[in-house]
Amino acid sequence: MYPNLRFAIYDMTGMDIPMLGLVQSYGLFLALAFLSSGIALAQDLKRREKLGLLKGTTTIIKVGEPIHIPKMVIRSFISFLFLSKAIYALIHPEIYMSSQAKEAFLSFETNYWMAGLLGSCIMTYFNVRTKQKELKEYPTPTTITKLVLPHERVGDIVIIAAVSGLIGAKLLYMTEVDYNSWEQVLSDLFSGSGLAVYGGFILAFFVVVFYIRKHKIPLSQMLDACAPAMIIAYGVGRLGCHFSGDGDWGDPNIAAKPFSFLPDWLWSYHYPNNVLGEGVLLQDCGYPSSFGNFCYALETGVYPTPVFEFIMASLIFLFLWQIRHKIKTSGLLFFIYLMFNGIERFVIEIIRINKDYQVFGVEMSQAQFISIIIFTIGLLGTILFLRTQINNEKWGVDITKLTN
Repeated sequence: MYPNLRFAIYDMTGMDIPMLGLVQSYGLFLALAFLSSGIALAQDLKRREKLGLLKGTTTIIKVGEPIHIPKMVIRSFISFLFLSKAIYALIHPEIYMSSQAKEAFLSFETNYWMAGLLGSCIMTYFNVRTKQKELKEYPTPTTITKLVLPHERVGDIVIIAAVSGLIGAKLLYMTEVDYNSWEQVLSDLFSGSGLAVYGGFILAFFVVVFYIRKHKIPLSQMLDACAPAMIIAYGVGRLGCHFSGDGDWGDPNIAAKPFSFLPDWLWSYHYPNNVLGEGVLLQDCGYPSSFGNFCYALETGVYPTPVFEFIMASLIFLFLWQIRHKIKTSGLLFFIYLMFNGIERFVIEIIRINKDYQVFGVEMSQAQFISIIIFTIGLLGTILFLRTQINNEKWGVDITKLTN
């Protein structure tokens, strides 16, 4: 396993680049998850725009306002602090990977203030140049209207989903933890670990829906476009769980492999060098001691459920990506996605390490209970919208035009 990118590069090339220790494996795959979802979403939105299913909305932009000196000074100061810390962290990554990270980040001490100042001046220069070009084109304050197509809002949508998703995932995870003090609550709240995917999905859904409605984008069309994007993001994000070894693995698996061609790690894995430091101490860690105290592996092999979820999510994505061309009723694709999402999560929870609860007399995890609700909503919506599509095809009605 690779707690951070330093481990991965060393394992593949034998090169030790300490600054790569700042790039955590889980965070890297989380960024790749949002990137992949953004690409998929943008591609499908462009397709819907070409078909005439989506149209742009006008946005009023203020231009020609003079340079605001106080605002420029504040931006320059913030960029100075950030660049000074960033350069210090790159040169001394061992500090930011130790228990001194919080103190080092909050302190104003740095030996690289000149580099930070130089970077801040360069950024300020380009900001001023950009403003001068705008003032040359618009010498007096005025407002202009710009047509913004839905695919041009993908960047905002991804950022909004990422922020609200992380908050929701953290809050739902915290409902499953028994805390003894407010210090533990605050420590867990601001830590980078401990996320419940469904919490992020639920909160991000409502926040993104609010954004979509605000910009008058047809909700059903946007939800259909988001369906493949969300499932591929989920799959890529699970790879982050696997490669970091963050504890989202399966139950112990001591059964013999059903197929000889399967690699051992794909059936039962011990997650060596996992980021949690769980298991037994390894005799040969395989990495220098300066890499950190991650020299542990699970004593008993477990199901590598994050890999299984990546495979299932990828198959669901390919299926949704293929049938989207045949869907004539807007909203139907999203409900089909909900069904597959619920099935995937319910099934994987059977062999995944989790905390079970009594729900209507049946033991199941929190995720399984939520997945049943999501599947039910998806099933009912699929039946309703599929009947609508069949009836309208029978009578020759293009329902996609009616639902806009």
